[in-house]
Amino acid sequence: MNPTVSVIVTVYNRFELTKRAVESVLAQTFPVSEVILMDDGSFDGTSELLPPYIAENPTWRQRVRYSHQDNQGPGAARNNGIALATGEWLAFIDNDDLWLPQKLEWQFRALDQFEKHCGACISDAWFMNNPQMKMTLFQLAGKQHSETIGMITDPLKYMLETNSVVGIHPVWLQNLITRTELAREVGGFDPKLRFGDDDDFVFRLGCETKFCFVNMPMVLIDRTSPTQRHVGENKRWDDDDFRLQMAQSRLEKRLQLKYDFPEEIRNTIRQHLAAVHSGWANWFLENEEYGKASKSLAEAAKVCLTRNIAIKRALCRWTPAIARKLASMRAEYRKRGYVGIG
Repeated sequence: MNPTVSVIVTVYNRFELTKRAVESVLAQTFPVSEVILMDDGSFDGTSELLPPYIAENPTWRQRVRYSHQDNQGPGAARNNGIALATGEWLAFIDNDDLWLPQKLEWQFRALDQFEKHCGACISDAWFMNNPQMKMTLFQLAGKQHSETIGMITDPLKYMLETNSVVGIHPVWLQNLITRTELAREVGGFDPKLRFGDDDDFVFRLGCETKFCFVNMPMVLIDRTSPTQRHVGENKRWDDDDFRLQMAQSRLEKRLQLKYDFPEEIRNTIRQHLAAVHSGWANWFLENEEYGKASKSLAEAAKVCLTRNIAIKRALCRWTPAIARKLASMRAEYRKRGYVGIG
């Protein structure tokens, strides 16, 4: 294979970190064709610093392009990057993450072997700047692969079903490469999803193609505490009600996609949506809005009635104070990363 690769870097402040991220892309043993910096309305001086830095740096000047937009969210920025991309393949990196030098080389080794079936490839990843996350992304997601490279024949099942208690799958943008044509065919990113647009995008990719994988960490994903990492509009990402709203929109949209999903897949999506409604009930309970909590649990039961939801409905109706205490305990566990959103 001798393909061309466009790399889209979403930029939102953090000039120095952006430089590190781009340098890690330019240092790939498999050279990239272009790096597209999509600035989503930086307000800390990054917008003024990047254009002259590109012009004055010969290594950057040859392959790095810069584009600025008013703040519209990462999905809109990535869509604009996809529209500008000229490479046959697309890869993504946020400006606080890093690639190891052989990431693309190993991914194209896998694609060389499985290209007839696979229009996308992922690698494993390490987390950095968080001593509590001493595992790889595959390990966090509960995925075990014995081969160095291999194929994921059912990517939807792979993403939806995980043994991880935190409910995370290992297909992230930072560790993904996909055909540019395929990214455009699935419609790119949903700009209405200001959180979880990446999960929505990779799910739709999985509806169209099989994935292959590299069973080695090739990406360093920043997991600095959210209070330091999330600034400006991104501070909303830490609000439970915002995350629930985005998750509900994403899952309801998923059920409306015009794909003939196996019933197993559709049932799993319903279970996830029911968990979101249950999460809304927790949020309302913490705020002592017991009527709204009951309505959310009724919605959860309508989508997918489980034993836990039935018990929670009974507690909410007959002993709301106990239900509220349990919701507060779950919220504390979630902040520590022990449980998912529901």
